[in-house]
Amino acid sequence: MKKTTIYFLAGALVMGSLTSCSEKFLEIDPEQSVATNNAITDVNTLQTALNGTYSKLQGSGYYGRSVYVIPELMADNLYLSLRNTGRYLDYHNFIVREQDSYAEDLWNTAYEVVINATRAIQGGEALMLNGAQQEEANQMIGEAYTLRALAHFDLTRFFAQPFNFSAGAGHAGIPVIESIGDDPISPSRNTVKEGFDLIISDLNKAIELMSKASANGTLSSNAAKALLARAYLYTEQYDLAADMATEVIESGDYGLLDAENYSAIWSEDYNAEVIFEIVNTIADNAGTNGLGHFFDEAGYADALVTEGLYGIYSDSDVRKSAIERKPKSGAEDDALFVMKFPQGALQDDDVKILRIAEVYLIRAEAYAQSGQPIMALEDLNTIVLSRDPEADPVVASGDALLLRILDERRKELAFEGHRLFDLNRNKMNVNIDQGVAVIEESYPNDRFILPIPLSELNANPNIAPQNPDY
Repeated sequence: MKKTTIYFLAGALVMGSLTSCSEKFLEIDPEQSVATNNAITDVNTLQTALNGTYSKLQGSGYYGRSVYVIPELMADNLYLSLRNTGRYLDYHNFIVREQDSYAEDLWNTAYEVVINATRAIQGGEALMLNGAQQEEANQMIGEAYTLRALAHFDLTRFFAQPFNFSAGAGHAGIPVIESIGDDPISPSRNTVKEGFDLIISDLNKAIELMSKASANGTLSSNAAKALLARAYLYTEQYDLAADMATEVIESGDYGLLDAENYSAIWSEDYNAEVIFEIVNTIADNAGTNGLGHFFDEAGYADALVTEGLYGIYSDSDVRKSAIERKPKSGAEDDALFVMKFPQGALQDDDVKILRIAEVYLIRAEAYAQSGQPIMALEDLNTIVLSRDPEADPVVASGDALLLRILDERRKELAFEGHRLFDLNRNKMNVNIDQGVAVIEESYPNDRFILPIPLSELNANPNIAPQNPDY
């Protein structure tokens, strides 16, 4: 198990996968790295560095599993089957400890993305290029800024309380890394506001740099805008969230699939609904550690869908087809299986990180929060009627409208790692549905976020204090 300290080895840049380390956060196998001053010398080596950064998103400790599973188990969308492998058991029971290996792996992997993206940014910006090569490099540097923003965003929402937890968001966040020098550092925690300031700054830089409005399997200016809209929503900058969402929607590069073709969102790569997805080829297959294996009946089928979630879909709602009811061998006689990963245990599906449906719901929530209910209803009903053509249009206002939008987010984004964050940032209580019992937890709650890993606290004295109640 690698130690989680953010103790940066400044003399090298990761080009492929990292080996495990015992003393430093970033200790690199010489065969998989090059010295910093030689690491990025042209657009080809910049691309290689960027590819290595993208590859970190695939890991089971990040978007390859944990980001999708933890926020759903710690709320009311998923629970662990009676027959399970023990993975994420403490999340199911709401008793996560500072020694937790999944929190540690998430912390490690997200910071690997931060470090490698920062190296790519610094190396790319140091290149002296002309014409088409500069435009190509700018695109890649913009992608690196977006990757760094994504990782900082995830670290903040997992390990720190939401932006609105304190006045001015001055409460403890995570260490944010803007640059890396020649000496190792052991950084302290920034405030949540400082973290979001850098996230938003990075995304605005990315949008200015990138020339590709859309891309298959890599980031684009529209992907950066979609993530920025999400960041503005989380920081309650509702007018900016709506504006940025509008730019993505009106780009014309994406569209909602009709109910008849809904399954293609999950079965087809690079479909019209997906703004950014992580590509998983046969060579990338995580095997038993993958999302498909975790959910599939032919794999572990560790996590099952709660009856509470299943019950909010009407029979005519096509999203109900992403859940299948049947017995689980040797366990529940009546189980609900997640079907958003159709390749199951055979091969990892591409992981959809940003979708146009979420962008519509971001704009709907932003409009509702800023006193524009008619426009909020238009976006909300766009999603409702595209998924359930037999549904009656929603008519609501005020708090009822906001709650209805959050319910629609629950339906649309189930099993994609949003539920706990949606409840926490809206200062709502959380029911941890365990299938046979429910743990009721009220807001505010120290346990709605994860502990700073114990190994990080032991290795980096500047990271203290630990999150409360751990």
